[in-house]
Amino acid sequence: MTRKTPIKIAAFAAVLLASSLVSAQTTQPGDAIDIEVFNPVDGSNVFCVAPAETVQARVFVRPGTDSLTCNLSCSGPSVPGGSANIATAVIDLGFNGDSLTYVPGSIAANSGTAAVQGLPQEQNLADDRIGWALAGSWSTPGDPGSALLSPCDMQMVTTADWLFQMQFQAMGVGMSNLSLRQETDDAPFALSFADICGTEAFKRSNGGIDEVRSAIVMVSNDCNGVIFFDNFGSGDTDRWSESSGS
Repeated sequence: MTRKTPIKIAAFAAVLLASSLVSAQTTQPGDAIDIEVFNPVDGSNVFCVAPAETVQARVFVRPGTDSLTCNLSCSGPSVPGGSANIATAVIDLGFNGDSLTYVPGSIAANSGTAAVQGLPQEQNLADDRIGWALAGSWSTPGDPGSALLSPCDMQMVTTADWLFQMQFQAMGVGMSNLSLRQETDDAPFALSFADICGTEAFKRSNGGIDEVRSAIVMVSNDCNGVIFFDNFGSGDTDRWSESSGS
C-alpha cells in the first residue's frame, strides 16, 4: 500500500471559506440513508489538531424514509423494514497512517441510540482502515458474549443520530481523510446497511445510500493558519493549498 506524503505546513493565512463549510447532521431526509463523519466539538466535518493530540470522530447516520412490513416466523402480523428501519450495518473507515494512529479499544457506541451494539473491526489496521459492524441486539445490552435477540425482539436504528465514536492519535504534521469506504474503493467491508426483512442491502451503488460525507483531519502546529478550500467535504485533497503569507 502506498501512502501519500504528508504536506508540510509553514505559516498559513487564517482563511476558512464559509461557502464550503459542511456541518454534521445537515443532510436532507429522503428515501435513502445518509451517513457522515463529524467532529463532535463543533459539528463540522473538519478537524485540526497539534501533533500528539487526540481526535475523536463520530459517525452519524440518518435512516431513510422508505418503510415496508414483512412477516417473520417469530412475529405477529408483521414487522417493520425498509431504509427507515436499519437493522445491520457494515462501515469501513480509511485514514492516513502517516498522520493518525487509531487508539485500540476506543470505539464506543452511543448509549442513547437503540440497537447500537456493534463490534469494532480492527483486523485491517495494517492497511490504515478501521471498521464497525452492527448485527442486531444482544440479550444483555452491550455484551457480545450474550445471545442475540430474535429479529422480532431486536431494536433497530430508526432515528437520525450518531452511532459510534472512535479515537485517533495525531502524529507528524500532515493531513488525513477519514474516508467512508464504498464499493468503488475495493473494500472487503464496503459501506452498506440492511433491514430485518432480508431485502437487498442498501448501498450507494443501488441508491439505498444517498449522502456520504467523509471528514478531513489536519495535523498542524498552528491550527489558526489552516486553509480549507472549496470541496474539501468530498475528500478532494487536490483542493488544499499552503501559503507563506501571514
